[in-house]
Amino acid sequence: MDTAVSPIDLPLLPTPSTSSASPSVELRHDFEVLSSNATDFSSAHTSPDDFRNSHTKDCEVMCPEPRSMIADSLKIPQRKQQRPCPVVYESQISPELEGIKLKIKKSPTQEMLHQSTSTAASGAKKRPKTVRLKTPRARKPTATTAGGKGRKRKRRKKGQSDEGTDEEVEEDQNDFLDLNGSLGMNTSDNNGAQSIWANERMPPEILSKIFMEVTYTEGCVPTLVRLSRVCRLWWEVSTGPLLWHTVDLTTGRVKEAYRSERQLVWLLQNRLSRVQDLALGGWNSALSRAAVEGLSKTCNDLKALSLNGCKGLMGDSLLNVIQKCESLERLDLSAISPYTANPRGAISSGTLCELSKVMGSRLSHLNLANNCTTGIQQIVVALAVSCPNLQVLDLSNLRTATRDTVCINIEQLQEGCPKLRVLRLTNSLIRLSATPLKDQAASLGFPHLEELSIAVDPKAYISMDNASIERILKNAHKLRLLDVRGCTSITNSSLVRVPAWDLEHLFLSGCTATRHSADGLELVIRKWRHSLVEIDLSWTSVSEALDQAVMALAEDSESPLKVLDLCGSSVSFSPIRQVLCHCTRLRTLNLSSCRALPRGIKRLYDGVTQLSLLRTSIQAGRFDDNNDQADD
Repeated sequence: MDTAVSPIDLPLLPTPSTSSASPSVELRHDFEVLSSNATDFSSAHTSPDDFRNSHTKDCEVMCPEPRSMIADSLKIPQRKQQRPCPVVYESQISPELEGIKLKIKKSPTQEMLHQSTSTAASGAKKRPKTVRLKTPRARKPTATTAGGKGRKRKRRKKGQSDEGTDEEVEEDQNDFLDLNGSLGMNTSDNNGAQSIWANERMPPEILSKIFMEVTYTEGCVPTLVRLSRVCRLWWEVSTGPLLWHTVDLTTGRVKEAYRSERQLVWLLQNRLSRVQDLALGGWNSALSRAAVEGLSKTCNDLKALSLNGCKGLMGDSLLNVIQKCESLERLDLSAISPYTANPRGAISSGTLCELSKVMGSRLSHLNLANNCTTGIQQIVVALAVSCPNLQVLDLSNLRTATRDTVCINIEQLQEGCPKLRVLRLTNSLIRLSATPLKDQAASLGFPHLEELSIAVDPKAYISMDNASIERILKNAHKLRLLDVRGCTSITNSSLVRVPAWDLEHLFLSGCTATRHSADGLELVIRKWRHSLVEIDLSWTSVSEALDQAVMALAEDSESPLKVLDLCGSSVSFSPIRQVLCHCTRLRTLNLSSCRALPRGIKRLYDGVTQLSLLRTSIQAGRFDDNNDQADD
C-alpha cells in the first residue's frame, strides 16, 4: 500500500539585506532538519537501544560500515549484518500565497514503505513529533550608503563560513563608505565577555583623548571611520565633533558615488561642525549654493579650506564663505578655472580683489596655481595693499586668456607683504616690471623668504634673468629652497651672490650655470655643500664642470646630502665612487641615462638597501674593467 509522506513546510529565512529589491532565494547548508511528519517507524518488538539508534539514523544518510582490516588479514568471516536502506532527502522550492517556502521530504524507499505499512496495519495512530528548527546564525548587515542602496553580497559556497573570505573582509575595511556612522554600531549578538576597551567601564573622556592623539598622527579620515566600526561605545566616542578637526575628503579618499550634495550637507551638520582644516578637492557637483550656505553657517571654527579642482565655483559663493567664516586664514583655489577665464567665477580679478579686502590681515596662505584669469597685476597689487600677514603665495602655471606676459612690481609686494616665506612663480607668464633704482634700493626685500621657485620650460617660456633673481632674493638670508630649472638667463655669478648661506634644496637642471666654466659650478657647490640635502644636476653636459662639482660634494666627510639627481648627465665613474664612500647619509641616487658610466650601474637607486649593494659591488671591483659605454 502506497502511503505518501507529507512534506515539512519550512519558511525560507531571508538573507539580511538593506536592499529594497525582491528577496533572493539561497539554499543554506548549515541548518539541520530536526523534524518530520512521517509516521513513527518503531514497532512493539524493537528494543529501546535499537529504537534509539534507528531514530538517530532516520535524519542522516547511512553509509555501509567498512570491513575490519584484522578480519581481512586473518581471513575470518564476519557476521553478516543487515544493511539498512539509505534515507534520501529531496528539496524543492514552491511558491505559496504567504511567500516562498522550502519543502523537504523523505523519498519513499522500500524500508520506509514496509514500516509504514506495518504501522498502518497495527492501527496505531500517533501524533507526529514536532521539534522547532534550529535558527541559522544571522549574517551581519551589509553597509548602507546615504542613498539607501545596499551592497550586493556574493553567494556563499558550500563549506564556507559566514565570515566571508579574507579578500572580502579586507575590501570592506579598505572601502571608505558612509560616514554617517551606521557602520559603527555592532549589530551582532555577542554574549561573550568584551574587552575593557569596549566596555562601559572605560570612561568616554579617556577614550576620546586617545582618539585625539591618534587623529593628530594618522589623520581623521579614514581613522575615525574605522574606529567607529568596533563597537557602540567607540562609535559614540568617534562621532564627537571635536575629533573631526582635520578632514581630507579629496577625490582619492571618497568614491564618486558618495560625493553628492546630500552627503556633504549631512557631514557638515553631523560631523564637521567643529572642523578647522577641510579639504573638498574634486567635489564639483556637491558644492551647490545650498552646500556652500551650509558650510558658511556650520563651520564657524574653519581656518583652512581647500577647494582644489572644484570647477564651476562662483565668486558670490566664495565671498559668502569667507564673510561668514571669520577664522578662515588659508585658501587653496588651485585648478578651479584651468582653461577659460570666467568673469563671475571664483578666480576672476574682481572676486580676488574683494577677497583681499574682506580677509585683510588674516589671510596667510593663498594658492592660485593652475588657473586662467585676467587682471593678475591688479590681484598682486590688492594683496600687497590689504594682506600684510601673507606668508605663502603660489602663482604657478597662472596665465591669462590671451597668454600675454604680465609684469608685477616686486618692490611693492615686498613692502606690503614683508612676512612672505614661500613664493612660487613656476611656469607662469609673470615678469618683474621696470622700477627706478631708488625704489629698488629703498626696498627691504623678503627677509623671511624660505622658498623661491621660478623654474620654467625653456622651450615655451621666457625665464627671468640675473637682475630679477637679485631683486627677489634681496635680504633673503633664510632661504632653504631655490629652484631655477630651465632658466637660461641665470648664470653662476648670480647664484654665488645669493645672500643665504644654509641652502638645503638646489635645483639647477637646464640652468645656464651648469653649462659655462668649471670653476663657476664648483664654486656654487662649495658654498652650500655643508647644508645641501638635495641637489639636482641632471642633464648637465659639461663633463669637467660636473665632475669637479660632484667631487666637491664628496670632500665633506659629514655631508648631509640625501638626494643626488644626475640623470642624463655626463658624470664620470670616479666622482660617483667618491660620493658613495663619503656621503653616508645618501638615500636616493639617480644615474639613469648617464652614458659615461660603465654597464650595469646606470639606473635609479632608491633606498639604503640598493645603495649598500652598489657600494659592495664597487668595492668588489665589479665595474673596474667594465668600461664599455656603447649601450644605454
